[in-house]
Amino acid sequence: MLGEPDVDLHTSRLHLRALSSSDELLYCGLYTDPHVMRHVAAPLSPEAAKRAFSAVLEQLAADPPKARYWVLGSHEGLGDLGLMAWVPDPGDAGSAEVGVVLAAPAACRGYAAEAIAALANAVFSWPAARRLWTRHARDNGPAVGLMRKLGFLPLVADGPSSELRWHLERDAWLDRCAPAFASHPGNC
Repeated sequence: MLGEPDVDLHTSRLHLRALSSSDELLYCGLYTDPHVMRHVAAPLSPEAAKRAFSAVLEQLAADPPKARYWVLGSHEGLGDLGLMAWVPDPGDAGSAEVGVVLAAPAACRGYAAEAIAALANAVFSWPAARRLWTRHARDNGPAVGLMRKLGFLPLVADGPSSELRWHLERDAWLDRCAPAFASHPGNC
């Protein structure tokens, strides 16, 4: 399923299209914005953001690609809302990190939940995919709510850490979204 770098994903409000070289302004704008980056890391300088974007393009150009990145475009006429990444874990086959970064006006409006749910549906349709995991700053309350909403479980950290880590197992996602007598969660 994700063997093709240009796989598009869709939700009721989003069109997730493959990141391309024409998305440099969006990428750099997000990663240099202090408000957007407050729960992620220190904002990048414009030069560092351009270097990071070049590194992302190199990952996408590898054969096979080392990661997938999508632009979250709005079906509601709001333009591009943010980015999502899926980065396979080289030390754990079948496991990949997922991350979403949203422009400030798009934050806390359910777009990240829609995007990650669409990705989970796509990735977990691939039998080799076992786990998605993510991380965020400890003080990012909205991310905690997002992870719980999607069914991610916290990973126990060894010692104090400035970030929280979560994981979602394939079987748990499929069980959560399987037809049942009860209604489906809104994100399946």
